[in-house]
Amino acid sequence: MESIAKLFQKEEYYHAFQPICDLPGKNRLGYEALLRSKQAVNPEALFQTAKEKNELLELDTRSLQYALLSFFQSPDRCTNELLFVNIFPSTIVEDSFPAFIQGIARDFKPYLNQIVLEINESIMEGKVWNEPVFLERIDELRKAGILIALDDVGEGTTTFRKILEIAPDYIKIDRFFSQNLSESLEKQKVVRLLVEYCKDGAQLILEGVEEEEDFACAASLGVAIGQGYLFGKPGSLLGE
Repeated sequence: MESIAKLFQKEEYYHAFQPICDLPGKNRLGYEALLRSKQAVNPEALFQTAKEKNELLELDTRSLQYALLSFFQSPDRCTNELLFVNIFPSTIVEDSFPAFIQGIARDFKPYLNQIVLEINESIMEGKVWNEPVFLERIDELRKAGILIALDDVGEGTTTFRKILEIAPDYIKIDRFFSQNLSESLEKQKVVRLLVEYCKDGAQLILEGVEEEEDFACAASLGVAIGQGYLFGKPGSLLGE
């Protein structure tokens, strides 16, 4: 079977890029890199298979490396745009991770303050969040100039304690809250609470925005940034 590195080199594995835009102007701030397979394998299944084969660390780090290469070497991006890339907590606590990040910091030195690592939630990895080394590594990433985002807040195992401990630069609200947001007073209460929390710290991103009325509602609640099909579907940078 071919190595993960070979699959990236042959572009069997590649990245699609989805725009992230400000509200209410819809100006593009950056993109999220989303791992894809030419075999049309569900990305979650891809990572699950890698985990079962003890290849999750390699897939996660290779994916990050190739996403950065694809984005920052592209002539089709604006020079000040951010790149959001997912990473698993289990990767962050690996012994080899500091050396890997040193290499990233060396190879992408001009762009470090444009790299946002989205910490991926996973029930399977819940214990990792509580390991002392996890917060130490987050601190090391910050010292390198890399930004931190918490992904899918409100959907998985993220608690306010984790938000306080990690103090992310970006908080991404799960798409559940954007769906029919304009019709749900309960969802609006939660979004308004997070908007208030983020006033003096993290920037809030609402995921899964698809309808104009939900976009307008989010903007009226004070959400600063959005992501979803309303702003653009995942694709190539050239296609945007």
